[in-house]
Amino acid sequence: MNVDDRVTRDSVLRVKKPVGSVIRITNDYIIVKWDNINGQWHYTHEQAKKLQPIEDENESR
Repeated sequence: MNVDDRVTRDSVLRVKKPVGSVIRITNDYIIVKWDNINGQWHYTHEQAKKLQPIEDENESR
């Protein structure tokens, strides 16, 4: 997983299959900015295993 990768997961704040971008990776956290969900979400590397990369439509063109 890299910065600017698009990701999803099962749910965040009752939002099913949210989509967001990885904005920073530190030694302790992977930080995600979800589309249409406020804030920056910090996930430990263990928690980030639940993040699923998705292919951005713009990359496939």
